[in-house]
Amino acid sequence: MGRQVKCPYCERKLDKDESYEYKKRYYHVECFEEWNQEKTHREELLSYVCNLYKMDAPTGMMLKQIKDFQTDYKYKLKGMELALRYFHDTLGNSVVEGAGIGIIPFVYEDAKKHYIQLSKVEESVENTTPKKTRVVEVQSPTFNYTSKIHKIDITSL
Repeated sequence: MGRQVKCPYCERKLDKDESYEYKKRYYHVECFEEWNQEKTHREELLSYVCNLYKMDAPTGMMLKQIKDFQTDYKYKLKGMELALRYFHDTLGNSVVEGAGIGIIPFVYEDAKKHYIQLSKVEESVENTTPKKTRVVEVQSPTFNYTSKIHKIDITSL
C-alpha cells in the first residue's frame, strides 16, 4: 500500500500508486476524466458566448450567471451551451447587447427536449436497415383508338 493522497475533485483519499497525476496533483482516473470533460465543456460554452456577443472574453456578469445556474438550478455547462444554441441558432432569436445569458432558465427544458428528440431521430435512422429496391417493369397498355372513335359523315349533315 502506497502513500495516501487526496483527489482534488472528489476530495477522497486514494493510493498514490493508483492515481492519475496531472500538474503535481493526483486524481482518480474517473475523476480526472470527469474534470477534464467539464473543463472542455466550460471552454466550449465560453467560446460560444464570446462568438455570440462578439467579444474577447465573457463579462463578469455572464460568469456569475453561469456559476449561479450551476449552483441554483444544477444546470450542466454543456446544457447551458445547447440552450443558447437552441435559442439563438435554432429559434433564430437575435442577441440583445448587455442582456447577458439570463434566457437560459427559460429555454433550458425546451432545448433539452429538442436535443433529446434529435438524438432519438438520429438513433432511429442509424438503426434502420435499408430496404431492398425491387425493379418492376410495367408495360403500358395498348389501345385501339380507331375502334372507339365514331366517324361522322359530314356530307349527311
